[in-house]
Amino acid sequence: MPTSPPDIVLHVQPGVVQSWDEFRQTKPPFSIALDGFVDAAPEYCLHGPYANFDHHRGVSRLATRSTVGQILVAINLGLFETFQQDQKPFANVYVNDCDQDVCLSYWLLKNAHLASGLSLDMDIARLIIGEDLLDASSGAYPIDPCTPLARKMAWTFELYDEVRASSRLHLLTREEMRGIVEATCERLTLLSDGKALERELQGEYEVLGGGAEWGIVREHGTHARTKLFADGIRAFVAVRARSDTTFDYSVGRMSPFIPFPLDKIFHTLNVAENRTDSRDCWGGSDIIGGSPRSRGSRLTPAEIEQIINQLLDEEKQAE
Repeated sequence: MPTSPPDIVLHVQPGVVQSWDEFRQTKPPFSIALDGFVDAAPEYCLHGPYANFDHHRGVSRLATRSTVGQILVAINLGLFETFQQDQKPFANVYVNDCDQDVCLSYWLLKNAHLASGLSLDMDIARLIIGEDLLDASSGAYPIDPCTPLARKMAWTFELYDEVRASSRLHLLTREEMRGIVEATCERLTLLSDGKALERELQGEYEVLGGGAEWGIVREHGTHARTKLFADGIRAFVAVRARSDTTFDYSVGRMSPFIPFPLDKIFHTLNVAENRTDSRDCWGGSDIIGGSPRSRGSRLTPAEIEQIINQLLDEEKQAE
């Protein structure tokens, strides 16, 4: 366990996705990939060393810790006994996004010397647990929006939430994305020091279409999905417009117990768009995924509705 802050070098590469083999071949020793930078389940290699912390591909999402949850356990079980350069804790950290899980994971790596002293009466520890539950459940886990911790969480991740709500996320430059990560980490430090501010949680949505057992929705506010699940919608497609002809979609279900076959849906949508690049296609985990991250989708919500309803009808007929 580090007794002082590790030396962490952040590498921000928006939209970049690599295979595990490509990551090890192209990145320097002591490199860690976070939350989707490597398109693979969690992986470790002592020769380097290299590590991938992820909970999207090749895993049971509900049974897998979030990226920050994995980081917390790894730090306490000896991560920086291997990730040392010149006998000092060190890592290159690669990210392609600036969401809550990425920011919290990066902050925890930078502050690994604090990891063993976290206790449940500390806001930062409860934030990590809350984020772990929300991220593992794709926002489905019920939380009380009126608690001080929930309001502090809304303030802490406000910068990312604002840019995501503005549909500018895919347009962020490397410098802008780095700025959000670093500024969010400053807020995490304030929260850790008991100096966090509070914001109200925003969460509304409108139903645009869908089917008998699912809905196409437009989300308003960062906690729209929590409200959506609370209102009884168990499977969804959330849409955000990039332009008049390009869209970003999130496709999900409350849990693996909901009959909404994401793997078949992603395959069918890839066929519809002729997407063959496994690093920029429809895909995700067993409860959440979405459209290609770099290029988005040219399928309209009406086309998505038709494709999914046809697939679901075929599934019922085959039963």
